[in-house]
Amino acid sequence: DSDYLTLHECIHILVLTDHHIGKHIPVASTESKFLKKHALNTFLGICKKAQGILESTNKSEFETIFPDYRDSVLYLPWMMVTGEAKKEFKLTNQFLHDALVKDISEINEFLENFDFAKLKTKVQSTRIFGGFLADHCLLLRERVKTSDHLEGDQWLDAIFKLCSEFFSQCRSLNHIKYFAILEIPSSSSQNTIKKAYKSLAKRYHPDKTGEGDGTMFRKIKEAHDFLLENVDFSRENVDQPFDSLLRGVRTKLRERAKALLEEQQYKNVETLLFRLDDLKMLDNLANPHLKHTDTIDEIKKIIKGHVEKVRIDVDSNWSSHNYLALNENITDLKSMETHFKAYPEIFSSSWNCGIVQTVEKEIEELGQQARYYLRSHHTAKQNLDDFRRCFLNMGHVLVELPLFKSITKTVMCGVLESCLSHEWGYSFLFEFGLGLQRGDESSSEVDNQVAQLIVAEFSHFKEVLTMVWNQETSQKPADDTVHGIKGQYRNGKSIKELKIDKHQLLEFFHAFDAQYMKLLGEYIDPNADMKALVQKTVGIADQFRPLDCDSGWSREVKDQIPNILAGVFAVFTIRKSGDSYNRLVESDTSGMSKNLLMKPHNIQVLTLLSLFGCGSSSSSNLNSQLMQIRTGEGKSMILGAAAVILALLGFRPRCVCYSEYLSDRDFALFRDVFDDFNVKEHVKYSKITTLSEDATKAKGNIRVLTESLLRGQLEDVGSAPALIIARKSGGVTISPGKSKVRTTTKSTTDTKTEDGSFKSDTVSKTKKKVDKMIERKIIQPPEMSSIDRKEILLVDEVDVFFGSEFYGQTYNQVAQLREPEITDILIHIWIANKRGGRRQRLADIQALPAYSQLLKKIDGFKYVLDSEINLMIDQVRRIDEEPYYLHRDTDRIGYKVMDSISYEVTYGYRTVFAYLQEAERGNLKEKDSTLASALFIPLSCGQFSYANVSPERILGVSGTLSALGEYEYNVLAKYGVNTFMYVPSVYGESNFQFDKAGDGIRIETSVSDYYHSIVEHTHLFLKQKRSVIVFFSDNARLKDFTNSSFYRNLGRQKKLLTENMSKSDKEFAISKAATAGQVTISTAVFGRGTDFFCKDETVQRNGGVHVIQAFLSEEESEEIQIQGRTARQGKKGSYQMILLDSDLEKQFGLAKGWKDKIAKGNWYNHLSSARQKHREVVYEKIEENLANATEKDRNTHGYFDALLAKNEKAASKKFKEIYTSFKKGSLPSSIELDLAFIIDTTGSMAPYAQTAAATVKNLLTGSESIVAKLNINFPEIEFHLRVGVMGFRDIDDGPKQFSESISNEGSHFFSDTTTSISFVNFILRGPSGGGDIAEDILGAIHKAAKWNGPDDWTSPIKFMLLFTDAPAHGLVPEGSVNIPNVDGYSVRHPCGLTPERVVDSLIKNDIDLFLCSFNPAATLRTERELHTKYLDHKGNSEQREITVIPMVPENQRQSVEVLGGNGKHIIFVLDQSGSMSPYWSGVVEAYTKYIARRRQNQSDCDLVSVVQFDFCASVTVNMKPIAQVPDQLGYSGGGTYFLPAALSASELALSTPSSHVPAIVFMSDGCAYDSNQAASAFSQLNNTLRHQLECELELNVIAFGSGASHAQLKRIANSSKNGKFHTSADTAELSNIFVQIAGGDQVVDVLEAEIGKRISEAVSDRLAVEYVR
Repeated sequence: DSDYLTLHECIHILVLTDHHIGKHIPVASTESKFLKKHALNTFLGICKKAQGILESTNKSEFETIFPDYRDSVLYLPWMMVTGEAKKEFKLTNQFLHDALVKDISEINEFLENFDFAKLKTKVQSTRIFGGFLADHCLLLRERVKTSDHLEGDQWLDAIFKLCSEFFSQCRSLNHIKYFAILEIPSSSSQNTIKKAYKSLAKRYHPDKTGEGDGTMFRKIKEAHDFLLENVDFSRENVDQPFDSLLRGVRTKLRERAKALLEEQQYKNVETLLFRLDDLKMLDNLANPHLKHTDTIDEIKKIIKGHVEKVRIDVDSNWSSHNYLALNENITDLKSMETHFKAYPEIFSSSWNCGIVQTVEKEIEELGQQARYYLRSHHTAKQNLDDFRRCFLNMGHVLVELPLFKSITKTVMCGVLESCLSHEWGYSFLFEFGLGLQRGDESSSEVDNQVAQLIVAEFSHFKEVLTMVWNQETSQKPADDTVHGIKGQYRNGKSIKELKIDKHQLLEFFHAFDAQYMKLLGEYIDPNADMKALVQKTVGIADQFRPLDCDSGWSREVKDQIPNILAGVFAVFTIRKSGDSYNRLVESDTSGMSKNLLMKPHNIQVLTLLSLFGCGSSSSSNLNSQLMQIRTGEGKSMILGAAAVILALLGFRPRCVCYSEYLSDRDFALFRDVFDDFNVKEHVKYSKITTLSEDATKAKGNIRVLTESLLRGQLEDVGSAPALIIARKSGGVTISPGKSKVRTTTKSTTDTKTEDGSFKSDTVSKTKKKVDKMIERKIIQPPEMSSIDRKEILLVDEVDVFFGSEFYGQTYNQVAQLREPEITDILIHIWIANKRGGRRQRLADIQALPAYSQLLKKIDGFKYVLDSEINLMIDQVRRIDEEPYYLHRDTDRIGYKVMDSISYEVTYGYRTVFAYLQEAERGNLKEKDSTLASALFIPLSCGQFSYANVSPERILGVSGTLSALGEYEYNVLAKYGVNTFMYVPSVYGESNFQFDKAGDGIRIETSVSDYYHSIVEHTHLFLKQKRSVIVFFSDNARLKDFTNSSFYRNLGRQKKLLTENMSKSDKEFAISKAATAGQVTISTAVFGRGTDFFCKDETVQRNGGVHVIQAFLSEEESEEIQIQGRTARQGKKGSYQMILLDSDLEKQFGLAKGWKDKIAKGNWYNHLSSARQKHREVVYEKIEENLANATEKDRNTHGYFDALLAKNEKAASKKFKEIYTSFKKGSLPSSIELDLAFIIDTTGSMAPYAQTAAATVKNLLTGSESIVAKLNINFPEIEFHLRVGVMGFRDIDDGPKQFSESISNEGSHFFSDTTTSISFVNFILRGPSGGGDIAEDILGAIHKAAKWNGPDDWTSPIKFMLLFTDAPAHGLVPEGSVNIPNVDGYSVRHPCGLTPERVVDSLIKNDIDLFLCSFNPAATLRTERELHTKYLDHKGNSEQREITVIPMVPENQRQSVEVLGGNGKHIIFVLDQSGSMSPYWSGVVEAYTKYIARRRQNQSDCDLVSVVQFDFCASVTVNMKPIAQVPDQLGYSGGGTYFLPAALSASELALSTPSSHVPAIVFMSDGCAYDSNQAASAFSQLNNTLRHQLECELELNVIAFGSGASHAQLKRIANSSKNGKFHTSADTAELSNIFVQIAGGDQVVDVLEAEIGKRISEAVSDRLAVEYVR
């Protein structure tokens, strides 16, 4: 009847009775114990039911069981002192709190997401549920607080806080203690209070209770009086919970809609519109009722008003020529049309509404008007202002309306071309352009910005830009400039000042200047013969060709360098600006035309003279040297002129830089000059990496040779020279350590013939080209062609030597192996990976027919195929690891390289599988042909060291020489560069501002503060009418910023500049970046070489462009380059760093808070010091890479030579060597491994303690140890093992739960394995504890993964080995959940641990988990759950898996889900014949030890039967629970017959419940005539069980004493494959056998070998991931 108070009284009476007269009434003790146990079980059942309800959607059912829950807690004090009851009470309260929190958060979530239907349902249910908790749970809380037998509960306190916040309406929660005294809810009325008082007053009246002082009665009276006096009972029209939230829906939606519209989040507005009709569901929820129609009308009105406003703004902004705002309007309308077109009442017509036609029409009209003004010179001059306004109006559209840029530029070009068609047109345009560039004081700042952008956009105004450049450069006299040149010579650590003969250098300069001006005056005339100038210059150079760099650089040569240089620059000046000059010079009265000439600056000339040794009077050789020229100050002119001079002197100059884009740009500057001097074929502009590539190509085609070798066709390949042009290269290069693969240039065109061979048309094309050259008479004279030209390297920025693609890296040759079987294998792996589940293994692929067929085609190269398949299996999971971009027009996949997307770069099989991914998505236009081209094996066949180059000399210019450190200087010294010179700026003193000691460096501690600081400082400079460029380290950080609300706070005048933008979009963003009010958000790659020219006078007047670098560069040179994006070419500019503390900690090891300990003025020096320390680590790695690259280069050349010699045997051998070395070539010489043993030391592990300890020892020591096996597999690596150990028990074992190895310094890992082995033996000396069957596996894994001692988990490869025989809490096998005492924490871990959280801790710490199970059936669900969470974890990019190692032989594993050897029906078949009389007591003792061991093994669910036999058989124990079996067995004595015993045992086995599995222990000391029949009976039983349970009978047969027939008993044991035969000489040995059998599934001796093998495989996988891919 749920009368718990009476129950308590009854039990109390029984306890008193037992205490005083128990000997007379013994039943009192039995009954009291029974009632207590029954009450406890009932309470535990109530808690489990409550927890289930609270996790369901129907929480109202909790109300029905709450009275039992409450009364059990309050009225059964003896129960609430038990650990089980306390735990479940606390857990249930936690469920109550979590359920309420979840409901409240879902209400807010549904409102935020405009899910009004779910909001209604959730509000209604939460009002009921929360109201019930406020009324009843809070009363329970108060009574718990005042109870003597209960402790306060944190979860009830948390519920009180929630109810006070959300459910205080109609409740006097501040007076809850008085309501609790009266045992009524806080929402009770006056009448209820009065009734409760009367009822309780009668119950607790002193006359009735006998209490003399009437304490309780007084409390009841006090509570009654207080409540009637202090509680306000006027509760009409009082709010319900969440009424205020619901009444605020209209306001919230209104403000939210406005905010979304303001932020242009039109997709979210579309969601709101879609769900507005559901608002009607909320009308009756609040008091007073809501009116959804009013809300809907208002929201739609707001949205429609926004649309109309933007439409009006379009017309208004177009009319007022506010093009910047108009562009924003058009962008908004296009987006709104996409999202609002389903609502015609809001968005009624297309976004353009004629605006496109209007704009295009006006542009055409403006063009016609402009042409009209240009119909004659008179009208042009007369209408100049109108023409300027007309042209500027078109310019505004060009600059500020990207949508119309193309048509506008076409029209404007037409206008300019029409002007040039007049004789007067050129001079008119020049003056017009000059006016645009200078600006007009009467014009607006925006007009002047646009005017300057127009000049930069159109080549028609190039002369204007030249004039501006000439005017802005600070052309100091050469005599002054020479004294600013400094130099140094470095020899190791010795640094000497370079002796520069400045007097001689000045003489050479004046010689140049005189000759240059002379030639310019003579040949700039349009009628002059340019060929004569060229021939004159070539003639001077011809005198000295060929020239020796070591001794031929005599004074005679140096004397002619100024003359050659003068001729080169004269040709350059005339080519670039001669026509402009000639067109204007006749009408020029002001001398302005001289500024039109593109002439070299004094410093550029002096730099070139210095490079060619003209400042060294004593030396007769050309020294390698580098010169510092500030970024953006004409390096391309210096390199171009140097290239021409060197080519004329018989050298082969190669200009190298870090960007192909910049290389092409610089080449284009001098292309005409190269043509004029006929040296273009001898001059090369490229990245530095092409040196090695070109040398390799000259030797032959290693890819074609390798493919032929694999197919056994090496003899069929043509001669080596022919290989160079034999077929498309189509090869790829893989950058070491990054898996980056770069496709080499395809220099030839092939046609595939019917027989599959390749036919090249290169030869015929070359012949035609030569014929054409002869015809044009530009082919070199024979004597010049025959010169053996030495290569001289011209370096643009010294960084090229230290970039990630050169020093220490290799140029990798990759053959493309294509076969149908390869396609089949790749597709199979792709499909298998897509299906999920277990990761594919090599063996799976080897079983495919395609594998065996392919192997026949490349006979002898199985190791290659297997290795490549392993790589495929690994990389199929990494497709998106490197973001790729699909060019939809060409079906090509590309990757980010510097500041652009390269479609020549691939990432091995990741790219191959990316094509399959895009094909599956339907994104390939030509699917079949694209896949046919993309699906192949990219086979590494050679690695040539980029650094293995030896140019004759290295000359160059760089803006970052001053940033070089000792290491960089040493590297340059290896290439013979020891001379360094520093020249002053072309533009004089720099106007660059960087306040290192002040606000120039800001370091923020949180991401939000970091982003806020960037925005705050950006606004600060924008208010000054300047422009701001923000550089983030990479796309990931930039994307994170742009997704934040901080980015939106930057306003509308912001542009992104990223690698994946189109070329035109990039150019537009770059051109706008340096204009007033503009914010540009960019990645670091645009901090090098990108010309953010500032032509905006407004920006300049106010301080120039401001650059914010939002990260600390790893290299100072990069920082200098980024700083060089502002204050360029003499302009003003400022720079600032805004850094994130955690970035500095992660990248440079600066502990958080360091800046608080250092004066701000020293911050920069501290950062620089940290960067230098980081660089030293990088340098060590570079040198290690260089050594590897050098060895690979040497081995590759050996292989290459064997191929060219067609020595198939030698080539095959060398290929295997280099292929294997490529796969392991970047492996380190030594690696540390962290290995943690997490060992279950609860009682159930007692049978396995010895085995577990032995396994650990064997894994750590001896020839079969982990390290020994790794040394066999990786002989080139020295492995260092560090071991940590944790023993764990269960949650309820309290302080004894965890035992951890830990050093005095706090580290859990030890390098000394002896210490770890000793600790394992210590914790396994006596396994105990555990309570229930499930164990705290999650807690143990999580705790170990979180070890954070000084040296914990610091190794690159980390493993955790968990030894257990039990499932984790909450993960008991489904077939075992009803077993008694199976899981005390089945619903929720008290620490909130879940498999997801535990796996998260493992993956975040990069730890691989091995689960070594002594009971695979028990741990199966745990394994599966962890395995699934591993695979699903978003951080598991490598798709690592839990490795499960069963610690029992396969034939002993149980086929059903039972725990720890539990769920067994053990049938003892014991011989009690006469001969056993002396030993029977020993047999019984062995039997009782078996029972004790099983119970120690937490196997209380076992059933036990006993068959005793002599000449007949009797069942003396029939399927009793193991806890109830007798500890004594009777004895009769007699003859020996086996068959009756076998039949009885079979009958018992077949009657075993489905929840159990039979196991027979058969013992005899004799022999029997019916042994064959008995064996047949057991065999028949085994067949039956195999059919029913799909398992073999567990049958242990023991031959006791010397009289037993081993043959007969072995025959019985062999009746089952799972049968075992034992021998025992005495009862002591018999006891040991019984205990061994009781221990459960026997552990095999070779398990440690299996563990070692699995770890070795895992290490191989990790090494493949880290070093091979």
